[in-house]
Amino acid sequence: MVFYFSGTGNSLWVARTLAHKLGDEVASLVDYWDEDFWRCDDEVVGFVMPTYMNDVPWLVKRVLENLELTHPRFCYAVMTSSHGKSGQAFTSMDMALQQAGGRLHAGYDVQMPGNCLVSTKEENEERLAAAPVAVAVVADAVKRETCTWRSRAALPPDDFVESSYFYGTHSLRRLTYMKDFEITDACTGCGLCARLCPTCNIDMVDGRAVHGDVCTACYACLHWCPQQATRLKVPFLRDKRFQYHHPDVTAEDLLYE
Repeated sequence: MVFYFSGTGNSLWVARTLAHKLGDEVASLVDYWDEDFWRCDDEVVGFVMPTYMNDVPWLVKRVLENLELTHPRFCYAVMTSSHGKSGQAFTSMDMALQQAGGRLHAGYDVQMPGNCLVSTKEENEERLAAAPVAVAVVADAVKRETCTWRSRAALPPDDFVESSYFYGTHSLRRLTYMKDFEITDACTGCGLCARLCPTCNIDMVDGRAVHGDVCTACYACLHWCPQQATRLKVPFLRDKRFQYHHPDVTAEDLLYE
């Protein structure tokens, strides 16, 4: 099985492409968001997700806290990011998998257009053009079960989720300002953003989107809004921002409810 978490469709596209090459299936990690316990019996298990501030998204950490791996012969992670570097992410994945009864055997980076930091359309086109080759390399390595990661056999700390970037509110460490959205008068109340939100953090109130405080910073609401009515308030993230989502993924592919 190839599990994925995706906001703009990058990681979903990678997961689908990888699964096709491996003859495997894909499943959304968000499907297990409300599960107190879930189990995977596959021997080869992959995880595809975006890198958030050089780490695993806090939502993914929380979902993996309740996972049990029963036959984990080979576990791998693929991190998508605008810079093609994952920092702490593989260490976090290894700790999460240790707790689940396995370990990380291999980690791979795939550079893709970013959903947070601004990149040019030319840069995005170059990354999209290079991505199929990068995923093919990952698929070949997974088929051979090539180990690229030396496990540290460490369990997650008590604040594994809570100390994550983008978790919670009222802290620079948690980067609240990067989750500060404004809804412009262009909002028509269609509700697409609410149906795309993986944490059900958006409600429609009097025909307008209202954000809560359980944001995971996937930016699906910003990039998929048909009216471009969702914007970040922070100038350096808002200015020169254009919407992006993977050209081979639709909003319907990512709907959670």
